[in-house]
Amino acid sequence: MPTVKYNGPEPTRRVGFGMLIRGQEQKVSQADLDSFRTQLLNCDIKGDANAKKAAPEEVFEQVDEGDDGIPDNGWTRANIVGWLKEAGVQTRAGLTKAQLLARVDSHLNPTEEVNESEALAEDNGDEQ
Repeated sequence: MPTVKYNGPEPTRRVGFGMLIRGQEQKVSQADLDSFRTQLLNCDIKGDANAKKAAPEEVFEQVDEGDDGIPDNGWTRANIVGWLKEAGVQTRAGLTKAQLLARVDSHLNPTEEVNESEALAEDNGDEQ
């Protein structure tokens, strides 16, 4: 039977299956644990038969969709930032993954800026 030990800031915490007292282990059924798992903040849980333990490499697995070394949605945000820094592209804290991928696209496909005065001079030259 699983046990739950509450370690939160309050002396007690009410959850769906009863009251938890800080520092005391309490036995709960597996069914109650599964039902009220989201309420068990600041708790140590022992003997949980249904605990999901993901390996660290599964949590942050990166997949290069095109297998081309160019950042895409399969890349982690941190790796996109690293790629941009290596490419000399400025970034700042707080950019979302989508914003970072937009910077990758802008770096790889720069838009040509046309100087308006040069364009006008070319137009005037064609008319004469």
